[in-house]
Amino acid sequence: MKRLTQIIGILSVFISVFACEREFVFRGGEEGLRFSTDTVMFDTIFTSIGSTTQNFRVFNPYDDDLSIDAIQLAGGSESSFRLNINGYAEDELNDVRVRGKDSLYVFVEVTIDPKGVNTPFVVTDSILFYTREKVQSIKLVAYGQDVILLRKEWLKTQTFTKDKPYLIYDYIVVDSLQTLTVDPGARLYFNKDASLLVLGKLEVNGTTEDPVLFSSHRQEEWYQDKPGQWGYIHLLPGSGGSRIDNAIIKNGLMGLMVDSVGTGKEGPIRITNTRIEHVSSFGLLAQTAGIEAGNCLIADCGTHSASLTIGGNYSFNHCTFANYFDWAFRTTPAVFLSNYYLDANNKEQIVPLKKADFLNCIIYGRNMTEVGFDLKKAEGDVMNYAYLFDHCVLKVPDDFDLSDEKYFKKIIRKDPSFVDYTEYNYQLDTLSVAKDVANSAFSREFPDDILGVNRFEDEGPDRGCFERKEKN
Repeated sequence: MKRLTQIIGILSVFISVFACEREFVFRGGEEGLRFSTDTVMFDTIFTSIGSTTQNFRVFNPYDDDLSIDAIQLAGGSESSFRLNINGYAEDELNDVRVRGKDSLYVFVEVTIDPKGVNTPFVVTDSILFYTREKVQSIKLVAYGQDVILLRKEWLKTQTFTKDKPYLIYDYIVVDSLQTLTVDPGARLYFNKDASLLVLGKLEVNGTTEDPVLFSSHRQEEWYQDKPGQWGYIHLLPGSGGSRIDNAIIKNGLMGLMVDSVGTGKEGPIRITNTRIEHVSSFGLLAQTAGIEAGNCLIADCGTHSASLTIGGNYSFNHCTFANYFDWAFRTTPAVFLSNYYLDANNKEQIVPLKKADFLNCIIYGRNMTEVGFDLKKAEGDVMNYAYLFDHCVLKVPDDFDLSDEKYFKKIIRKDPSFVDYTEYNYQLDTLSVAKDVANSAFSREFPDDILGVNRFEDEGPDRGCFERKEKN
């Protein structure tokens, strides 16, 4: 009986403790609330497409527990913005409790309606916080942009302009015998896994001042160097003669895939003054293709920067292949060449690598070896490959044989000294070994570098796609 009385007494204490809820009668003082920011800012948000979620903290600076009379979205239900206040998805919440010296989170999203204009516009609102002593506010600012939405479209001959961005879902296909022309300054943004497939012809006509952009639809700063946000550009049989000039291709699963095209009478794929960066696998994947490239940067790729497979015919002049991919462990070389495939019977089928010229190029990165080969000879020792690295900077180990001038001429093994590869700046430092040592005869095809800097105004052209211009 005595033990039962003790148990009942202990239970009574617990019940009395938990039955007494903390009182939040304090309504704030002259100091008001404190916030982790005074403005929540969203980068360019495409109309009809929701933003990522941003947040900020609301601090109770007092020792006493505090009850905020109300937290209110000023625009109410008509606002483009949406709130989640400490787990409650409400435009307005009353009697919001915060313990002394504690805080709560407010999450903000925005979806913007189309405005029927070409230029970006600003959408604003504010969040109001009511306490006994004052009304405080947090500004909400978003930059909106109308877009041309494309989804599973088969395109006939047409031109994409710079007036409005193009937002692509799933895929768009340039149909056979049709041509997609892309004007300077046009912007093509791709949703997750969306791709551009080309059966006809692609003509990208960017300029140094107004390049064409192929990128993810996420424009927030955090996404700018993140790979794998969309698919890739795929040039299929029938797309021979396609041209890409002054383009930026970034943030995809791959950059550019060139498949069994460019070796016939239609002519090679020509890629000039173009940057391919921040991709999760191949920057350039070519299979039995013909490609002429110059003044190109292919960097920050999860596997090969350039993989030239199943033979083909290739020429790269004044290109920089820089691979310091930091999002996953990479074991593959930046540049890879092969000339065969395995058929259905697992038998090697050799396809001649007719030419793979790398002239005035830089191939460098984090791995010990950034040039790799998987080349086969046909029966009877008939050679089915021809490649040449001439006046290049190569990342290869000391035991890599560079003595055969049929394949290697005027090679430098030293670090090219990029300005800052951790910031994706692959221009040359003032003491770079690649300065003034390019072959001028090769440079005449590209007298200006990828940024439009003339290569012949100092002691000599530099290797790679960037010409170092010293300040006077």
